[in-house]
Amino acid sequence: MFGTVFQDLGLCRGLVEVLLGIKVRDLRMVERQELVDFGPASRAGVVDLLVWDVDGNVYDVEMQNGADPDIARRARRYLSLVDASLLDRGQRFGDAGNVVVVFICAHDPFGRGWKRYNYPRQCEQDGEPLGDGTSIVFVNAEGTKGDFGDGFDAFMSYLRDDNVIGSDFVRSVDDAVCGFRDDPRWRRFRMLWSEKYRNEFADARDEGRAEGMAAGRAEGIAEGKAEGNEEGFSRAMALTSRLMADGRERELEEAMRDPEMMRRLLEEYGLSNDCV
Repeated sequence: MFGTVFQDLGLCRGLVEVLLGIKVRDLRMVERQELVDFGPASRAGVVDLLVWDVDGNVYDVEMQNGADPDIARRARRYLSLVDASLLDRGQRFGDAGNVVVVFICAHDPFGRGWKRYNYPRQCEQDGEPLGDGTSIVFVNAEGTKGDFGDGFDAFMSYLRDDNVIGSDFVRSVDDAVCGFRDDPRWRRFRMLWSEKYRNEFADARDEGRAEGMAAGRAEGIAEGKAEGNEEGFSRAMALTSRLMADGRERELEEAMRDPEMMRRLLEEYGLSNDCV
């Protein structure tokens, strides 16, 4: 629902402004459930919401409902993936815009009570910022400390209780949420996706098990299965997003039950292991 609602440029712009307390001149691109990958030896990731503004700055916004003890290292990984995707060969480092990774957390990720945790890179000795244009931000829906504006507080209240409509922006978001909930196509998509997720993508699981067995250790089997599942899940999520955007829901439904069709579609969109 998060990625679906905020694919709207106006709502997405409002989200970035509310969360970061900045003004965004305009957005020119929004990608939801985008796969970011750099080859077979690299661990891929699927970003929830990837946004570019007209000045070349990039915002990766992630929704975190559950507690994650490794969230800081996960954020580091997402920052590196997004940052590395900005420059083409031959471009200068100065051509890269700013990159901000934002995690919206339903629960306090660090237990210190702040509504927002900002982590720019800075000098340990004197606190001077590095000025590399990167920042990691964790937004805490349970936070009580800090003043980040009425709009920020209204959105946090909505995250805690979607019956609380405390601003015009929140009203717009809630209207969009209700609209999608009433859309039979969206409900069908969610049902199919839940069904597929419960099956844990058997092909990815089997591949992971084979890799783990080759390692010859019980922990290798467990690790291989986990990484195989996550990789398959990431690629299928990216495929789902692209098929929905292209109006190919019927093919998505068929692929959910036909592994061979799933493989062909992954290849078509450049998402299979053979394409990266």
